[in-house]
Amino acid sequence: MITISCTKKLFELSSWEEVQDTETNDELFKWHANVFRMAKRNNLIIMNNRTRYCFILFGIKKEHLKKFNSLFIEALTENLRADGFPESKISEYLFEANKIEFVKTYNRSVLGSMTDMVKITEFLLEDYWPIQEMNIIDLNKYHNQVPLVKLKSYPYKLMKEALGT
Repeated sequence: MITISCTKKLFELSSWEEVQDTETNDELFKWHANVFRMAKRNNLIIMNNRTRYCFILFGIKKEHLKKFNSLFIEALTENLRADGFPESKISEYLFEANKIEFVKTYNRSVLGSMTDMVKITEFLLEDYWPIQEMNIIDLNKYHNQVPLVKLKSYPYKLMKEALGT
């Protein structure tokens, strides 16, 4: 099972049912998600608790949130493929995504890392990557190659290690 910890703002935007986090799953199967406004659109950032591997879903509307489970799996698969993860490892990981539950956020460190990535996105879009030229996969690959001081590594390397590739 995948657990996604959502901010209050995201719960208000979505119609997801919040459950109590009773799972003691490995942090590798726990994610945080937040909604943010940029370029006059609602966007989501989703970040793995253990590795800080993340991706942004740009231009999210309420109807997208209704089919979030499939959207999450598609986006995660696409980003892992773009980062060169073997199909077998992606399939193994996604086997756990047969069920997704939504809980309150609880890890301030992950929230801080998400805020940093949103600020980096803002900077990139303002000065280097005009929105009409943006490729979301390239942007997500860029985010996962930003060194994280707290973890002393890069998100894509930590995810590769965690998945055993």
